[in-house]
Amino acid sequence: MSCPKRPSSALRSANTEGQNIMDSLRRPVVASQFSPAAVTLVLAMRLAAHSVERGSDPLVDLSTRLGSFTAARAVMDFARGCSLAWPENAMVARPCCHALTPDETAFAQMAEAARHADRAAFTAALDGLIRRERHERLFAITQRAVAEICANRAAA
Repeated sequence: MSCPKRPSSALRSANTEGQNIMDSLRRPVVASQFSPAAVTLVLAMRLAAHSVERGSDPLVDLSTRLGSFTAARAVMDFARGCSLAWPENAMVARPCCHALTPDETAFAQMAEAARHADRAAFTAALDGLIRRERHERLFAITQRAVAEICANRAAA
């Protein structure tokens, strides 16, 4: 009778890596992992979606919430740009939810990269989701939205 062999170190490593991936999928990405500007952009997207759903003007609601028409306009431009570039409708969570949807995670990563003018991080956030020829326009509108949000936060 032979003894069962112990798994090789490569197999143990693969199992550990697989477990790490599974653990990361079980833990949702949360808003607190991102800067206030990125979280504000995500929450603004949620508010805009909620406004459209209930039949009100998202620009008015965003202007009130952000305290700036210019910031609201920049967020709406960001939303429009994303809706044109996204392969399907973006999913947003309820305004009170701390966990982010995969689309919201991409928005937050886009905002972080744009805030730091990091084109490589921006491309990495969208790689496999959005065609590369659309990245440049999205980068520009994301930078503008984040700049307006940051300027409005500084003025408040």
